[in-house]
Amino acid sequence: VDTHHDSPWANVIMSAEGSRKPQVVVVGGQFAGRRAAKLLRRGGRFGVTLVDAKSFWEYTPGALRCLVEPRATRRLLQPHPPGTVNATAVGFEKTKTQEGDAVKGVKLNDGSNLRADYVVLATGSSYVSPIKAASDKPCSVEDRKKIIMAAHKKLASAPSVLIVGGGTVGVELAAEIVGVWGKSKNVTIITPHSRLLERMPPRAGMLAQRWLTKKGVRVILNDRIEDWGGSKTGGDPALKPSGGTWKLQTRGGEELHASLVYPCIGGAPAAGPADKSTLGSRGEVNVDDSFRVEGLRNVFAVGDCAGTAEEKTAFTADLNATAVAHNIRAAHNGKRVKEYPKVCGAQSVPSIAVVSLYKWSAVMQFNKLVFGGPVPALVKWFIETMQVHAAKETPVLTELWDVVEQTNVFLGGFMFK
Repeated sequence: VDTHHDSPWANVIMSAEGSRKPQVVVVGGQFAGRRAAKLLRRGGRFGVTLVDAKSFWEYTPGALRCLVEPRATRRLLQPHPPGTVNATAVGFEKTKTQEGDAVKGVKLNDGSNLRADYVVLATGSSYVSPIKAASDKPCSVEDRKKIIMAAHKKLASAPSVLIVGGGTVGVELAAEIVGVWGKSKNVTIITPHSRLLERMPPRAGMLAQRWLTKKGVRVILNDRIEDWGGSKTGGDPALKPSGGTWKLQTRGGEELHASLVYPCIGGAPAAGPADKSTLGSRGEVNVDDSFRVEGLRNVFAVGDCAGTAEEKTAFTADLNATAVAHNIRAAHNGKRVKEYPKVCGAQSVPSIAVVSLYKWSAVMQFNKLVFGGPVPALVKWFIETMQVHAAKETPVLTELWDVVEQTNVFLGGFMFK
């Protein structure tokens, strides 16, 4: 391993060097990365190093709850496990083999290099702050809490809010705001689509719109913002420096006024140290059906950064991680890697999604079944609780969550198709 002697990660790297175990470097410590690292550590066959610029794991589906109730961060932010390298991966050291190009080291931003027999890219995706912390910039638990608290104070002081985008994030943000402040804030949500939650079955959008409208949210369909009026389309949403409201124009000719504007129009894949030659048109990492990065025989990409057509959720991120852990073991044993999702024991990945409508209501999809009310809210609470315990690696509960996810895969293969 090549490294500077003054590297803060020298001990980690030297311990890897002193071991004859094959070394796996996992870049990114959210759902897919943390799970892949955990699965590959089992049995002690591999030396696994988790690399993340942030010093914590965050239950990102709960970030919107934190904006309205900052105390939730105590539960939804968990420190990375001991031994995690808090650094940014900036590139690869490559070598040529008979089987093709391979990576033999991951370069870090301090100039050091982590030896790697296998690499898992789980660098996730970017989204406007404060909804998501940047995956490639240093951030501590306390830093993240300060960002969320500042965003909460800004939101609390805003008499009116405009949410641009009617997908999962936009709908959940609107629901959280009216769930806490009721009709004391004027909340508007606008989408260019003919319904909310356009990536879910139509009934999901209908249930969400009915709930939001009943709570006083104005829902504008089939229109989009043409002129943002100086409000920010990226970064932290801002109150107008002089006070008053932002004035935005829609394509349909309507003028909208809001103290605070949240652009919730989707994220972008974060490719981390991957070469531009391996990226697709949106910045996603091109992979084959086993998640192997095109052109690199020992690098795999999973989760939001991977160029797959499936819906990007915590559930699919976990399945991706399970698949890659299996395939790395197979590759190391000289066996053929298996295509996804067959490697997880399924012919197809079930469509499972739960969209919160504040605390006591939600909309749930299980394949073609869609229903709303308190039962989906209970399911959402259960998922959150189990994911947090899985991140903490709480004994028994972690194994129970593995069983629950495998059961979902099994049932999703034939129920409500």
